[in-house]
Amino acid sequence: MLNFKYLKLLRTVPVLLLATAGVSSAEQLKMVAGSVGGGYFKAAAALSEYVSAEMPDVKITVGPGTTWSNVDQLDSGKVDLAVIENVVSSLAWAGDSPAGIKYDFRMLAAVRGPSVIQAFVPNDRGINSFEQILEEKKAIRIATFERSQLVTGIAIDLLAEYGITEEKLKSWGGQLIFTSLKQGFEMLGDGVADMWLTGGSFYPHPAAAQLGLKGKYKLLPISNDVAQKVAEKYGMQIAEVPAGAYADSNGQNDAYPSPVVVVTFAVNKDLSDELVYNILDSLWKHREEFYAVHRQHNVFKLDFAQNNVGAAPLHPGAAKWYAEQ
Repeated sequence: MLNFKYLKLLRTVPVLLLATAGVSSAEQLKMVAGSVGGGYFKAAAALSEYVSAEMPDVKITVGPGTTWSNVDQLDSGKVDLAVIENVVSSLAWAGDSPAGIKYDFRMLAAVRGPSVIQAFVPNDRGINSFEQILEEKKAIRIATFERSQLVTGIAIDLLAEYGITEEKLKSWGGQLIFTSLKQGFEMLGDGVADMWLTGGSFYPHPAAAQLGLKGKYKLLPISNDVAQKVAEKYGMQIAEVPAGAYADSNGQNDAYPSPVVVVTFAVNKDLSDELVYNILDSLWKHREEFYAVHRQHNVFKLDFAQNNVGAAPLHPGAAKWYAEQ
């Protein structure tokens, strides 16, 4: 026979289960950025920290990612937020992606920039211009970011506008080397590469300081015509890189025009207006801390943040937040 006290206990179990089921757990969001430890990843990690501070019931887990993979995961609903460039926002929204897919997502804010094209060459390599490389068919070893990065595509297109292709470089005895920025600068300093070419990095970049310790170096100039053609292809604006940008680290350069890349936070279109509103509000409340993470974050101001996200529209929750400021 069933003991009465056990029967009483069993009767309370459903109530306990229902009560437990009614307790709200933290909302788990996923976000993809760039390589672990890189600038994009640090920006995303900062956002995650600020959201947790302001909304304890919301947790953003940040993982590594790459340019178009981030967009694809955002569009498919595999992640809720992503770090992408404003150029990618425009290309993806227009359907001008590598896969020819028109993606559907929304924007939160422009948070980091501007980044420009820079071609670092030690003076002892005897290279002074892109035109010279083509004319003399230089057996030059050009290091740039990994193939999967948007800025790598920009760098390759820049070379192509000067008539320099990967195939031509190989035929001249040179090569394109796809690697990280850290390794690229090390290769340049060690004589394993002749140029570090970035399709979009901030200036003056601290990595150049170590290069300057080994000798003088220069930034190759970009012509107005080439800068304009590359900018038009990606829907980018153009800014001037000032003369003497690296004068403090043994570098030399004349002023030149460059297409500009701005980094943004994008969100899944199905996130609620309230949630997106509060995520953006959390970032704004912690903006001074965000600026301290990296000086490129200083562009996160009201006007810049909402007007430099590319062609994809703001999420309604973000648009509401901006309208109320």
